[in-house]
Amino acid sequence: MYIGDINKAREWLEKAFSKTPNHLEGSILGSMTTMPHELGVEAFLRFIHINGNDPMVFPIVKEAEEIIVKGIGGLFDVEHGMYTSGGTESNIMALYVGRRVNKDKENTVVAPSSIHRSIDKACLLMGCKLVKIPVDPLKPVDPAILEEYIRLYKPFAVVVTAGTTEAGVIDPVKEAGELAEKYGVYLHVDAAYGGLLIPFLYRRGYITVDLRMFPGVSSLSVDMHKNGCAPIPSGLLFFSNRGFLEQACFDMEYMPLGKSCGLLGTRPGGAVVASAAVFMAMGIKGYEENAVKMMENSYYLYNGLKNIPELVVFKPILPINVFRSLRYSYIELFKVLAEKGVYVYKSPSLHALRVVVMPHVIREHLDKFINILKLIHGSG
Repeated sequence: MYIGDINKAREWLEKAFSKTPNHLEGSILGSMTTMPHELGVEAFLRFIHINGNDPMVFPIVKEAEEIIVKGIGGLFDVEHGMYTSGGTESNIMALYVGRRVNKDKENTVVAPSSIHRSIDKACLLMGCKLVKIPVDPLKPVDPAILEEYIRLYKPFAVVVTAGTTEAGVIDPVKEAGELAEKYGVYLHVDAAYGGLLIPFLYRRGYITVDLRMFPGVSSLSVDMHKNGCAPIPSGLLFFSNRGFLEQACFDMEYMPLGKSCGLLGTRPGGAVVASAAVFMAMGIKGYEENAVKMMENSYYLYNGLKNIPELVVFKPILPINVFRSLRYSYIELFKVLAEKGVYVYKSPSLHALRVVVMPHVIREHLDKFINILKLIHGSG
């Protein structure tokens, strides 16, 4: 290791970059990340030095945040929101706000077992009890069972997911909102993955459930660095009213504005500006076209995988393709694919693997992947 030598440092960077997988090469098939839009990269680099929590010194931060909150919020009929670093921060902050506004409730969160692990993380950090409702990983939570758990545990918050990590399942958000209103609980909707898919796929007839800030929903998270084509880290957290949003801010007397919002003290301002720039470049129409393309490619992969006799293939709900091998355990197949330079993710609750068809994934990538699976299983 050479320290204090910029040329050696550059050599190290070049060597590391040459060995790092690139989304556009088609090897990254399981991650819910994508190659950012070119304008997002440009904006991120130009504003990489600014603190997103200091809009007085860097007014562009406030302007960019307003653009993206208004633009994306319009999809869900909500106007109050804030930039975050992504779904994990959004979920933690949502439950933090839920606890602050529901102090008289039990220190308990109720959620289906299919939730993202950041909910577990949030409850560990906050010292609250997380009660999970056992669910079939391929099915949404039953509202009647959800109501039973709310009545039994009297939680301060309930979490449902609009696009689960392992299978893309969409929980019944509207019905959960009705229960939240009935029992006075804080309802958070984790739509980090599905937020920029569900409204469009519903509109185009691919799915039968919509996603909005239905009555009873308190907060909703959406990631821009997933299907929004913004650089990492870029997320949004929406609230049903301004009072909830204000609960996500903290007094910081030394800061120019005297407060800081969100979990981070210093927010990557470049990501805020980049998200706004990408939104302005693509527009709602661009995101809708992306969603349709991804869903069509997901169906294409589904049909291709079905032609491999040694695979059990689950029909996609959102652009997440889940499959299981009859010859290998999912752990074994995961390792075999990685050795061949193909990186998928695991769906442990289904003892399966998953491919997430992100904006960068094209049919050439999918054909190559199908052929690799055929060769592995001796059917190529």
